[in-house]
Amino acid sequence: MLHDRRWLLVALTLIGACSGCDASPQTSTQAPDAASLEAQVDALFAARIRPDGPGCAVGVYKDGAVLLTRAYGLANVEDGRRITPRTTFSLGSLSKPFTALAVLVLEQQGKLSLEDDVRRWLPELPDYGTPIRLRDLLHHTSGVRDFQALEMLSGRHVTTMDEFLDLITAQRALHFVPGSRHEYSHSDYLLLGLVIERLGRLPFGEHLERQVLEPMGMRSSLVNDARGRAMPDRAFGHLISSTGPRVQFPASQTFGGDNLYSSVEDLARWDRQFEEPAVGGVAVMARMLERPLLASGEVIPYAYGLRHEEYRGLPIVKRGGNDDGSRTEVIRFPDQHFTVATLCNADTLPPGTLGEGVADLYLGASMRPAPPRPEAPAPVATPAGEISGFVGLYRPPEESWDVLPIDMRDGVLGEVLFDDQHDEWFFPMTPIGDGRFVERGLTGNIGILTFHRPARGAPLRLEVSWNGGPADSAERIPDAAVWRPSAATLAEYAGSWFSSDLDSAWRIEARGDRLVLGRLGRRDLTLRPVTRDEFVRGFGPWESATSARLQFHRDTAGRLTHLTVSTRPGEESARDVRFVRVPGG
Repeated sequence: MLHDRRWLLVALTLIGACSGCDASPQTSTQAPDAASLEAQVDALFAARIRPDGPGCAVGVYKDGAVLLTRAYGLANVEDGRRITPRTTFSLGSLSKPFTALAVLVLEQQGKLSLEDDVRRWLPELPDYGTPIRLRDLLHHTSGVRDFQALEMLSGRHVTTMDEFLDLITAQRALHFVPGSRHEYSHSDYLLLGLVIERLGRLPFGEHLERQVLEPMGMRSSLVNDARGRAMPDRAFGHLISSTGPRVQFPASQTFGGDNLYSSVEDLARWDRQFEEPAVGGVAVMARMLERPLLASGEVIPYAYGLRHEEYRGLPIVKRGGNDDGSRTEVIRFPDQHFTVATLCNADTLPPGTLGEGVADLYLGASMRPAPPRPEAPAPVATPAGEISGFVGLYRPPEESWDVLPIDMRDGVLGEVLFDDQHDEWFFPMTPIGDGRFVERGLTGNIGILTFHRPARGAPLRLEVSWNGGPADSAERIPDAAVWRPSAATLAEYAGSWFSSDLDSAWRIEARGDRLVLGRLGRRDLTLRPVTRDEFVRGFGPWESATSARLQFHRDTAGRLTHLTVSTRPGEESARDVRFVRVPGG
């Protein structure tokens, strides 16, 4: 999907140019000695991290023992505190496998069953007609709407578990029948956190620390929740912009799916849990790694908070997180009994890429050859008249509502992206000849955009490929088919629209040739017309905006009855959220 790549497009000027940013680590068939490996790891991180900016810590583990810990950059740019191997980072969604382990231990103790209906523990949840089992929450087969998508649509942030539960209990529909599909939802593990808290009659954080973290020896790790624990050696997340890094102080105290803090020193004990289990024993850890089945018999790649994948021919089990300017990744190679943990505190630092680079250094001789990383082609001077023919509105075949304008401004062709702060963002494309353009992303990724001139009668086609991978495609909508509603037509949609699922109102106004969405305390945003009664809007910053489809519905007499709003399936998904017009609004 074309819009799924937006996070790649942060300009390199935002993170500072560095001569080695795109260098791939070199591997050989002869194993280097420890000192050489340490120097190469240092060089890998030094190419991306400034000593006076936010940075990363990395841990390398083998057979349950520590091979290497390193730290680079600052834990907080405001006080100049340096990152050390003991510095704790917000793990984000890397918190989830710890919650999964806590659930499996409770099952082992006979205190719950994975077949339990979640309403046994949380009776205030709606009865959707089909039980949501605890295993559905563990495997993201619940169908529960993602609370982060819901808070994005409402314009309000969920910061406490009470706010989360109020939001989720207001949802009157699921995305699908529980157990029939796998679709990631951040809501699932927060619900599991509440189940654990109610079952144990202890704050979730206290339960996790007593029953999981401390027995493993992770005594510096803790849950940031309403207990207000001090964390003197904490790394704060940073958002990077053209004006420099800005500290993100944590505002949320939700738990179960996030807000666990740990260090690369403590994560060595987590890695040892897979070799010599201190919690639950061998049987529980074997369960942690089982890939579950859907009702159809299909095996899913997600198991108990962990993802099963492959990297350069080797099986891996991995988990990452992204939370308020912090990004984390743990990659385990089970056959090699080898793990890399990378914890970073800037939204532009790529822990997964860095962790893979470290693994390349240690395990490269056992891996398939790395695919060549493409270089950005040299720009080709192209007359404006030659590229102006690519201007238009493009749509991908799988989601034709998610239209993308390609525009020309001051002689430069570019994408027009949604952006909360500025309403829209013009992202220029660099011509490289023959209808091709290049974009370069935040981690050095190279995107090639190719316009294919159509055969007679066929629409112009745009293909986008990142780093030489498979191309996503979109077709230009013929000019005659583009819906350009008049001011009078737009006025029909104006008014106040209320969603009981969100307990939130939208104000929709017609302003000349634009339809504008207003939410309390938020900037007004322009809705992009697609077809009659259908609009699209992206929410969030331009590099990671989530697109939502707004579909107005009519009765048989042609009168507007209600509005449904849906994001794409996948992460941060909420579909068919219903709004009704407020009389007189």
